Amino acid sequence: MKPFLHKKFELNLKNKLKIKTASALLLAVSGGQDSLCLLQLCLDFYKHNNLKIGIIYIDHQWRHDTIHVTKHLINIIKNNQIQTYLYQIKPKIYSEIESRELRYQILIQTAIKYNYNIIATAHSCTDQVETYLQYLIRGTSLDGINSLVWSRNINSNIRLIRPLLNFKRSEVIWFCRHFQLPIWSDFSNFYYCSQRNRIRHELIPYLQHYFQGRIEDHVGQFLDSTYTDCEYLRQNTIKAYQKSRHPYLLALSQPILFSQHLALQTRVLQLFFLHNFHKSIPPKLLKKIISIDRTNTNETYSIFFNRITVNYYNKWIFFK
Repeated sequence: MKPFLHKKFELNLKNKLKIKTASALLLAVSGGQDSLCLLQLCLDFYKHNNLKIGIIYIDHQWRHDTIHVTKHLINIIKNNQIQTYLYQIKPKIYSEIESRELRYQILIQTAIKYNYNIIATAHSCTDQVETYLQYLIRGTSLDGINSLVWSRNINSNIRLIRPLLNFKRSEVIWFCRHFQLPIWSDFSNFYYCSQRNRIRHELIPYLQHYFQGRIEDHVGQFLDSTYTDCEYLRQNTIKAYQKSRHPYLLALSQPILFSQHLALQTRVLQLFFLHNFHKSIPPKLLKKIISIDRTNTNETYSIFFNRITVNYYNKWIFFK
């Protein structure tokens, strides 16, 4: 008889993620309890379904024991006859953010090269709560706190999914012990100089003890509801952006842009900068653009901000 987490996993694939059994799944693993739980669930599901599975491991070489982690993973997967892809990244060249971006580039390139249409990561409900609290402390937006979602399309052919997003860490630990999975403990998870580790080992237990014992369930419900709101805003932002942008110049229509709700104005400007300049618009510049006196749209004037020039001319906002 299968443990209840197998049923939960299969329901996630079928109902939440709409995964077809003929899919090709690339699993991003690390050797920790979450990724080994995902690997075991996928292997058990693979035995009874027509599902192509591949494993990818990316070694950032931040710790002195990473070579042993690689050997450890090889020992785990060598008897399963599953295609495996191993990569190494030079540790001192990239920051943590750059390494994360490079990691996702490697995942996507591997999926494209070897014909995988789905990339799966082992983020759990507990990871979602940690990310939510971390971003909330930084003063992020609704989009920021909803960064860990069930699924998102990378392109027309590849999806990124998180099939364990309603798995609590306590359930994952139980599962790994039940199947006696050989977890590789990452000692860097206990370094309290990391903000995420302090949130994991101090803040969340404190909140659970004194405020809300079911914090994972309640934060998950909150993020599900706000994700729906965010998707509505994103869709309307794209529509407003398409209507307001100039057909061939780096410009936005003043009448169309400023006729939108303030929430859409800020999002359209953020999307404009991301799409055309590949960077986020500075908050001070965003505030200046939105708060400009628009009583005379035919007047010509300019804003200069950190080598960015914004010109208002003939009902258009030009950027350079």
